[in-house]
Amino acid sequence: LQNTAQSSRARDQQVRNIASRAGPVKSEVSGRAVARFLLPPAIAGVILTILAPLGTQYFGLVGRALYWIGLCFAGGIGALLMQLWLDRWKNPANAIVRTFLRSLGATLAVAPFVLFGVGSTSPTVVGITLFYIAVIALVITAVSERFTHRPEAGSTIEIDRPPLMERLPLKLQGADLYAAVSEDHYLRIYTSKGDHMLLMRLVDVPDLALPLEGLTPHRSWWVAKDGVADIIRQSGKLTIHLKNGETVPVSRSGAARIKEAGWLP
Repeated sequence: LQNTAQSSRARDQQVRNIASRAGPVKSEVSGRAVARFLLPPAIAGVILTILAPLGTQYFGLVGRALYWIGLCFAGGIGALLMQLWLDRWKNPANAIVRTFLRSLGATLAVAPFVLFGVGSTSPTVVGITLFYIAVIALVITAVSERFTHRPEAGSTIEIDRPPLMERLPLKLQGADLYAAVSEDHYLRIYTSKGDHMLLMRLVDVPDLALPLEGLTPHRSWWVAKDGVADIIRQSGKLTIHLKNGETVPVSRSGAARIKEAGWLP
């Protein structure tokens, strides 16, 4: 029992070391991704300027435009900050939860300005105002979710993007999926734009990578066919070279799967 406990503690420490080495992934967003985040709020601001709801019809055109576009931009920045926070996790939320959380970030960013302008501390007025803000934020965020998670031009995945890509940070979601390798309880996902660590199992990758064609050449690897640059045979053993320069080992059973899939020239 003592040996078992020591083994369990050592295994837990190893997992913590892996997580420590992986660390929180830096949330880097390209200029294009930021533009995608802020364009829907800008369009919404223009529409709200024209519709002039909530008594803003008494504002001048310029004042109304500054009011609504400014608020929508504030909401867009709040949603962007929430997305950057989500990107720090190894297992990001799905699209529905992500939309809700980003709309929450937008609501929190906009509410102080609107409530200050309302100038009322009545619970009823505050509640109704927050409800309107939340509904508008949710609608804009839902539209933005569809807009910001489209594959980028030049990607080989134009129509059906693998669900696995939705779990990656924004900067990688428009990339091409190359491979996944198991590192204890984590997976390192290789793409055409870099790699990222996720807390998940390798056995789940084939389903989450659909409709891409891929296989497991080794018990710790899954490789997409589109990520293969070359397959080398040396001394009777196969080795896969990915397009990003990574080398993937191939086991005997993996070699049989590669041959059966027709990947060999």
